[in-house]
Amino acid sequence: MIKNYFKTALRKLSRNKSYTLINVLGLSLGITCALMIFLIVRFELTFDDFHSKKNRLYRVNTDRTHPDGMLYDFGTQSPLAPALRTDFPDIEKVTVCEYTRSGLITITDAKGTPKKFQENDGLVYIEPEFFEMFDFEWVNGSPSASLSEPNTVVLTEEMVTKYFPGEDPIGRVVRLDNVRDLKVTGVMKNFPTNSDFPFKILVSYATLRSIGKTGSGFDITSWNNTSSNVNTFVLLNENGSPSELEGRFPEFVSKYFKNDNPAEVRVYHLQPLSTIHYDTRYGNFSDRTTSVSSLWALAIIGIFLIVTACINFINLATAQAVTRSREVGVRKVLGAQRTQLIGQLLGETFIITSLAAIASVVLTELLFSKLTGALELKVIFHPFTDSMVPVFLLAVIGFVTFLSGLYPAFVLSRFQPAVALKGKITSNHSGGIFLRKGLVVMQFAITQTLIIGTFVVMMQMQFLRQMDLGFNKEAIVTVPLPTNEKIKLESLRAQLTNAPGIKDFSFGYSGATSGNRWTSNFRYNDGKEIQKHNADIKTADDHFIPTYNLTLLAGRNLSPSDTVKEFVVNEAMVRKLGIATPQDAIGKIINFWAGADIPIVGVVKDFNMNSLHESMSPCLITSRIETYYEASFKITMNSSHDVIAQIEKAWNNVYPEYVFEYHFIDETIRDFYKQEEKASNLFRIFSGIAIFIGSMGLFGLISFIATQRTKEIGVRKVLGAGVSDILIMFGKEFVQLVVIAFVFAAPIAYYVMNGWLQDFAYRISIGPGVFITSITFTLAIAALTVGYRAIRAATANPVDALKYE
Repeated sequence: MIKNYFKTALRKLSRNKSYTLINVLGLSLGITCALMIFLIVRFELTFDDFHSKKNRLYRVNTDRTHPDGMLYDFGTQSPLAPALRTDFPDIEKVTVCEYTRSGLITITDAKGTPKKFQENDGLVYIEPEFFEMFDFEWVNGSPSASLSEPNTVVLTEEMVTKYFPGEDPIGRVVRLDNVRDLKVTGVMKNFPTNSDFPFKILVSYATLRSIGKTGSGFDITSWNNTSSNVNTFVLLNENGSPSELEGRFPEFVSKYFKNDNPAEVRVYHLQPLSTIHYDTRYGNFSDRTTSVSSLWALAIIGIFLIVTACINFINLATAQAVTRSREVGVRKVLGAQRTQLIGQLLGETFIITSLAAIASVVLTELLFSKLTGALELKVIFHPFTDSMVPVFLLAVIGFVTFLSGLYPAFVLSRFQPAVALKGKITSNHSGGIFLRKGLVVMQFAITQTLIIGTFVVMMQMQFLRQMDLGFNKEAIVTVPLPTNEKIKLESLRAQLTNAPGIKDFSFGYSGATSGNRWTSNFRYNDGKEIQKHNADIKTADDHFIPTYNLTLLAGRNLSPSDTVKEFVVNEAMVRKLGIATPQDAIGKIINFWAGADIPIVGVVKDFNMNSLHESMSPCLITSRIETYYEASFKITMNSSHDVIAQIEKAWNNVYPEYVFEYHFIDETIRDFYKQEEKASNLFRIFSGIAIFIGSMGLFGLISFIATQRTKEIGVRKVLGAGVSDILIMFGKEFVQLVVIAFVFAAPIAYYVMNGWLQDFAYRISIGPGVFITSITFTLAIAALTVGYRAIRAATANPVDALKYE
């Protein structure tokens, strides 16, 4: 019987090729998108969930409350880990690691020739205890044997292949930053891509302890430096309570910190390992956090696309019910039970869905790598080895079969044989007219929600790209400074001053805007009380303001100096201090660091130092040569290639032992919004697919309706109706459905996208223009889809339609 069902179903589907094609194509696109979204969401949800002790692992975060608000920092101080071991012996394990990220690696080959590799990520100083807490696989060596002694390093297989291709790396020496020789003592498997520990070059933490300095050059025993490069992790005992441990931290803090700022309270917070990847307040070593809400949004989009394809199926199936009424009547007369008819009709749906699922695997294989490449995701599709792929597809096939096929099957199987065989079944009997309208409204509502979301994301990204940041970002090239010795900086300036194509250049901690943020506290006496605040620190020479074309509102620029002697502040600082005008700020005294009184000599217009996710921060600009890690060059773009070559030549003269690199600052700015660019791309892709699926279904539906009403159209034309009258007849109903769908979609889209915009301190407002554009766009798509088929019906010869009467 089941075999007969499938044979009949295949014959039926082969006779209705357009119906089958629309459904298979629509469902395959919907399932393809759902499968790709499933792979991405699953990848994001599995970050660091492979550690056997994950439920007892916590990162120690440093939270600080002060008058300017709460500061969240996933970094700690270097001496925190040994202090925790001493003061909390009930903690099973404690470890510290410092992810300095970048470094220059020099390898000497068998011929004595040095090879240099500038690594911009993957370098970490790490303790053996880390691997007693986390599960990462070793190929050669062990934590205790390989990372206990100073000046030892462990490499991942990727780095071994890069540095020592075809050779045994154990015992070889690599030189780090031209200052330290490290002996290779172990090899590890590459760290999984679904981990927030992107380590490749693992140097023993004992190396830092042996020199008494952190990777950033600070005293390793100092409690005064909180760095996001330094992370401390704890492994609690089986019955350990994180809340109980946190309750003992205030006494611990008071023991090690002298709080000279009562307005600021330092709190240590234990963050479960399972939440690190999803908490956007803190961040992690991989520089990637994915909010759970965004994953839910992505999953909902996947469901929307499948539902949109299912709506096509239901609409077309119920619309075709009239043409199948005689078939159902004959089967019932011959003894078929209703359950048998339902089984046959569900079998047809199952075949269509299975064909779509097979097609979706092929499409995913072809397209997924391109999608993940565009989104910079390291997710790989393995349809034959990933056991979850067939499980997901079977679940989707079952879901779609019942969602799409059950209602049409019930509608068809309830026809009365006598009525069906007389050919008196109409769309009213198929229950289709109101259902189809409701489903079309749902389909258009989903599509318009995605369209509005796409417009909002695109407009926000355009706003971010075009917003005036308060400085000139055009043609600014930034170059790292390996060392900040005065004699080298002077040599570099002497070679490049007045060089053709270079308008000006500056040495400083970082560029005007940067992912490297340095904040510090200070005091200010306004004559009534001593105020205590935090500010962003920009250390730079006297060329910084002209290089970035910052607008000086009052006072003067910094004088040439190598040390902190004076400040130029921004408008946000003037407002923070409660000073009425920029001019009034000149001469005011800032009490900074070790009690030094530093005068304000200038005020510049506000400029955005960080991502536009954040509001404008108070800023102190001052000189301090030992913190200059980057040079910024203002160049002429029409000869940029020659200018950069000139900079490289001078740079190599000063730093011959290092590798030259450069970046345009607008690339740095783009990096701030990588996640938003990815969201924008996803919205565009999936909105386009939703529009295509909906248009196919609409085209199929209007084609069927036009066929059903062929004689009615012929009669109307004979009675004098023109082409425009026929078009209006077809169009007005669908226009009404689009407008009704818009009424549902607009508030939902506004609520969701307005919430998304709250993550930006600087954002667009969602005005009526977005909604007008959305509904106009949707109406245009519907008009094109309906109009083509309606014009064909309206221009047909009425004689052909009526000749059988």
